[in-house]
Amino acid sequence: MVNGLYCQDSKIKEVTQDFFNFVKFDHDTLYGSDLVLDEVRKTPDEKLRRLLVELLDEYEIEILPLSEEVRRLAQRYVSEKIIAAKYIADALHIAVAAMHNIPVLVSWNFEHIVKHKTRVEVNRINATLRLPQIDICSPQEV
Repeated sequence: MVNGLYCQDSKIKEVTQDFFNFVKFDHDTLYGSDLVLDEVRKTPDEKLRRLLVELLDEYEIEILPLSEEVRRLAQRYVSEKIIAAKYIADALHIAVAAMHNIPVLVSWNFEHIVKHKTRVEVNRINATLRLPQIDICSPQEV
């Protein structure tokens, strides 16, 4: 999410800037997970890594834990073939939102996360488990 601000693709960069400007103006709370923090820490380019850490601080992105419950839910999304096993990180992002009652998951991942099938099937599983429904959307939809 945050690395879109430093992307070479001008369209992604513009959409990401618009999203973060909207968030700042609207005073929304942003959440990430330990997984996001780990991804930022593993950024090989030191300058980019520093910019990403500063961005996490600037927007006061609250980092949520990857609990055992989150991991089990992510595994359920995988076992139900909503998300492929090799993309477990995507399932974890969704599970964090569901387990922490985050009503909207904004993602730039149109291949595995921001898809009609994913929205429907995630919320079907969540309803079965009496977990909250979540709106999975692109930054343009916010």
